[in-house]
Amino acid sequence: MMEITPKILRKLLTKKYRQEFSLCILEGEKIIADHQDLVVKIFSEDSLKNLENYHGRVAVARIPEPTTPTTPFLVLDRIQDPGNMGTLLRTALAFGFKTVYTIDCVDPYSPKVIRASSGMALRVNIIDTDYAHLPTDTTYYLADLHGDKPKPIIGKNFGIVLGNEGQGVNPIFYQKPHQVMTIPMEPGCESLNVAVAGAIIMCYTHFYEWT
Repeated sequence: MMEITPKILRKLLTKKYRQEFSLCILEGEKIIADHQDLVVKIFSEDSLKNLENYHGRVAVARIPEPTTPTTPFLVLDRIQDPGNMGTLLRTALAFGFKTVYTIDCVDPYSPKVIRASSGMALRVNIIDTDYAHLPTDTTYYLADLHGDKPKPIIGKNFGIVLGNEGQGVNPIFYQKPHQVMTIPMEPGCESLNVAVAGAIIMCYTHFYEWT
């Protein structure tokens, strides 16, 4: 195991080195304490006094390897905002979507995403993929402004698809077995933030699973 120095810590601010070393940065006492099984190095505040943007304890943790996919699952299609990504990963875990496929998204292991997810990005089975390698024997429920009100989903073999903040879901999903889900809203409200919409849909499907 290589020595984790402040120089390595600085490199882990970039996606290239996070992928190369399979390591990421954790910040804050609670996140570090909650992920002791993944932590490989903890830095004291004094050891980081010459590095900008770090206050308090910082740790370096292993990025877990993807495991066998489970259902139901979430597909995040070109999500670019770290706050949205972190919120969606945390919400996915809360509502039973333990596998998340990411396609051309912001790095789920960036410090901003990990903060936004309260560290839960490290507890979700994240599979970075492309459109051609998504599951084929399933139904995709697409979050879109022009569709049907959500209906109870029977069984667990399905995926929820949330699209890019500005462009929505890639049209390629309409070539797969799918249904379109639209959240009913009051007149005058055109759309919801993708993280809010995702939370509502995941909560809805989870609620019906347990009733």
